[in-house]
Amino acid sequence: MRQRILDESARLFSQDGIASTSMRQIAKECGIQAGSLYYHFKSKDEIIAEVLELGISFVADAVKAELEKLDGSAGFRELFHAAVLAHLNAFFLHRNYTATHIREFKQAPASTRIKNIKTRDAYEQLWADLFAKGVSEGVLATDIDLRFARLLLLSSMNWALEWFKPKGQRSFDELTVTIVRIFLDGCTARAASTQEDSPAAGSKQVVHSN
Repeated sequence: MRQRILDESARLFSQDGIASTSMRQIAKECGIQAGSLYYHFKSKDEIIAEVLELGISFVADAVKAELEKLDGSAGFRELFHAAVLAHLNAFFLHRNYTATHIREFKQAPASTRIKNIKTRDAYEQLWADLFAKGVSEGVLATDIDLRFARLLLLSSMNWALEWFKPKGQRSFDELTVTIVRIFLDGCTARAASTQEDSPAAGSKQVVHSN
């Protein structure tokens, strides 16, 4: 029941907003009395805090798992491709949680935001470490503010939830290849040959979406 409460809360928060969702509505969707919610959570704020935390943790855990699958000989481009694909896949798979995070974060109580920022910072550090590897391998330029680059990348991937509709040929693999090419090689014609030579270009990974 605790998991169901979180799942229904995330769905309602992502659709109607945190402020517009009441404990009574959550209880109704779970098929229980409003008072029964307090057996599992002390308050609505506690539910909000856990939904936001899971909105980051689901994605961070997925990216970490994919990176750990690759052995120590994997280069930056291959690791980058795997991380992008894992981020997108997890973001869409857990879309009610992740959508709540990107749409409703500022509506959460201040104490909840402060706590959640620590989790967000830890996930961003994973990407910072990955970018540092790209610099050490000579793939990423040293004259670019990598913090800006990292935030631009994460923001663009997160907001793909609002416009990307995976269907048919429009798969996460296709989107990942496009993101990797644009981010690492740009949109110029010469980028095509670089992408074709990429170890990740021919890789096939199974992804799931709801």
